[in-house]
Amino acid sequence: MPNKNSYMDLDPTYTDYLGNPLLRVTCEYQDYDISRTRHGINTSKKIVEKMGADIVDVDEIDDDTQFDHKFYTDHFFGGAIMGDKPETSAVNTYSQMWDMENLFVVGGSSFPHNSNYNPTVTIGAFAYRATEGMIQYLKNGGGIVS
Repeated sequence: MPNKNSYMDLDPTYTDYLGNPLLRVTCEYQDYDISRTRHGINTSKKIVEKMGADIVDVDEIDDDTQFDHKFYTDHFFGGAIMGDKPETSAVNTYSQMWDMENLFVVGGSSFPHNSNYNPTVTIGAFAYRATEGMIQYLKNGGGIVS
């Protein structure tokens, strides 16, 4: 879940082979994140036991798992937020950049945060929407699609 201490930024130290800064992900999981994970593990255990599993091996979540990422999602995205005006967003509802009209950003980058579920279907829907915008962009000879 989003919180003010979990964010992505450009790493001040590490760069790629061209000298561009790499993405740095900082996560600070809250008590509700750990509780939600424990609940998911316990629920999954009950389900597989009811299904008749002979061996049920579950992960244990200690209170000090703050920086142990093996229990949490690694679907990090966002940063090019979608909105209805350039003052408060990076792309419009067609995933078109406000500041670079010929660039359409497709993927999870226009999400404000991960909803904790696989985003594939929503990303696919955004791709269809972006395609509609690209068609309008080409038919109209450029410009911001509305």
